[in-house]
Amino acid sequence: MRLVLDPGWILTKNSVMGKVVGLLAGLSEEYRGVWAETGRTVIHPGSPKISRGENYRGLPWAILDYPRVFSRDEVLAIRTMFWWGHAFSVTLHLKGSYKELFLPVIRRRRAELAGAGFHIAVGEDEWRHELVPENYQPLQEAGESGAVSDPLLGIGDAGAPRPFLKLSAAVGLDRWGVAQGELLGLYTVLLRVLREAEGR
Repeated sequence: MRLVLDPGWILTKNSVMGKVVGLLAGLSEEYRGVWAETGRTVIHPGSPKISRGENYRGLPWAILDYPRVFSRDEVLAIRTMFWWGHAFSVTLHLKGSYKELFLPVIRRRRAELAGAGFHIAVGEDEWRHELVPENYQPLQEAGESGAVSDPLLGIGDAGAPRPFLKLSAAVGLDRWGVAQGELLGLYTVLLRVLREAEGR
């Protein structure tokens, strides 16, 4: 009842979400600049898109997608996400021909990606974003000897093919003051991988 009678905490929450969207808007301009600096590409990234909601697993969220190519069978996206009470994250999501194009260079650059803190999706639901063991494992541990699944070979549980590949790294909310720079750094690592696959 005390919370119901107190509008202050909702106003504070709205203020925080406004700051998050402002941070993502700033990042979208920085991302566009990094993309432009690398020259023309066969990938058309679209325009940055920021979306927000109240209920990803019960909590508010905000997302920046750039590039963003989504269809039933083809996905190429770098998604920067804020999830209330948890973390920021930067995720590369590949599916279809994009997965086939970029998987070889991801294998070659595995050590660099792992060193930057990236994890690889091991769950079967491509729309789960949280970095927990049932969804992701550290990239350097993926496909260890004796494992049935190997996400870097596109193999899921029980040896079945997995149609998507996702790499994700988190920045803790306790690092808010430096989060924009750290998120930009993670984005830049991913973009270098995409450019190498295009022969740049």
